[in-house]
Amino acid sequence: IKELKSLTILNIGYNNIGSEGGVALASAIKELKSLTILNIGYNNIGSEGGVALASAIKELKSLIKLVISKNNIGSKGAIALASAIKELISLTKLDINNNNIGSEGARAFLPAIQELKSLTTFKCDKDNNIENDLLK
Repeated sequence: IKELKSLTILNIGYNNIGSEGGVALASAIKELKSLTILNIGYNNIGSEGGVALASAIKELKSLIKLVISKNNIGSKGAIALASAIKELISLTKLDINNNNIGSEGARAFLPAIQELKSLTTFKCDKDNNIENDLLK
């Protein structure tokens, strides 16, 4: 993947790549500077994969849509991802549904969401009172 420097859309959802795959993917995508849409939903990458992907995602300045739903990234992955997306000033859509991020992970997204003036769509679970935490 890392050889495809002009790639603009990468959709690898529903592949269940797991944590190890998430870490490998992170290494591969960080050089894809032209990427505008990244869908890695339904891959069960876990918190380790989530943290690794967050590190790579912050380098993808052209990203406008990020789908990372159903990956079980937990609060640790969510905190890393929330920090990383602050760098993505062109991001318009973010989907983090079904990741078991809990209240701590949800709260981590609030500053990032407030900073991202281009963000028009944010999808997040209603479990663990996440919606209430974001509205506080």
